[in-house]
Amino acid sequence: MTRHVRFGIIGSGVGADFCARGFSTLASDGKAKLVAVTSRSEGHAEMFARKWGLRLWYTDYMEMLRKADIDAVIINSPHYLHCQMSLDAIELGKNVLVDKPMAMNLKEADLMIEAAKKGGVKLGVILQSRFDPVYKRIKKASEQGRFGRLVLGDAIVKWYRTQEYYEKNPWRGCWATEGGGALINQAIHTMDLLVWIMGSPKFLWAQMDTVAHKIDVEDLAVATIRFDNDALGVVQGSTAIFPGFPTRLEIHGTNGTAVVEGEVLKKWVIVGEEEESAEQVKEGLQSWSRPESMPATNHACLILDFAQAILDDRAPYVDGVEGRRSLELVKAIYKSSLTNSRVDFPFEE
Repeated sequence: MTRHVRFGIIGSGVGADFCARGFSTLASDGKAKLVAVTSRSEGHAEMFARKWGLRLWYTDYMEMLRKADIDAVIINSPHYLHCQMSLDAIELGKNVLVDKPMAMNLKEADLMIEAAKKGGVKLGVILQSRFDPVYKRIKKASEQGRFGRLVLGDAIVKWYRTQEYYEKNPWRGCWATEGGGALINQAIHTMDLLVWIMGSPKFLWAQMDTVAHKIDVEDLAVATIRFDNDALGVVQGSTAIFPGFPTRLEIHGTNGTAVVEGEVLKKWVIVGEEEESAEQVKEGLQSWSRPESMPATNHACLILDFAQAILDDRAPYVDGVEGRRSLELVKAIYKSSLTNSRVDFPFEE
């Protein structure tokens, strides 16, 4: 293989646009290059290709996998297509970087992980927040024990989506095609950060409801968690809280606290260290109302790491096993709410 990785992308929506913007910032690096796109709409495929300077566009992803000279594929399709598209790509020897959630359920996730292992290719998941400098700083401080013993972690995603949001894309809002609602789509990034920093859950209880939309899935959910390290945790996820509020992650230990709101560090207090705080959330980071307004810096870092993992023959920073962790938490919350019972980990559907 040449010392750069050629990518094709499946999808031409907001997620694909984020990735394309990420590639544009990597142009000078030369290790990752986007060369082809697939969209079921020929007009959308051609428009995306022209916008991002791609020579190749397709309406059939299998045609792209077979004909385009690519080493890896990014999958930005509706959730219910993630598994089959990944398996098809892996069978043809392509490395796969799949959007969150990596699959509809844990069985699909395990099939993908095993297929990539057997096929000798890399499987990565687009959970780009792990590359954000603020969250990396919290993760490092936690590993160093600077917060003391972790006692509480909160993942709070109180967003608002209109009914039109769900009706514009009929696959959304359905168990069979989206796999869930506010948790599996909007809150999963913050939930991923929670288990990344706090550690694996031991058990949880949860409740969910549909309060503001005509959809089959939840637009409001709350869970309480006991982690393996005996810390407690809270998850709140919603697309029904008008007018929408900044995502919030709180990490509390016996010696300190870190609070991130709207991707900005709002509070950093550790015994024996100078306190840090931000007076207000910066404008332009309003993912709770306009996700397309977010910068693509973290996507660029994730794509570069994935390309380097292929070149160096190592595991990506966010591989399939890591991507599975947030999906397991989501599915466990659904199970607890639907059965009105405690769910223990490791969780089996």
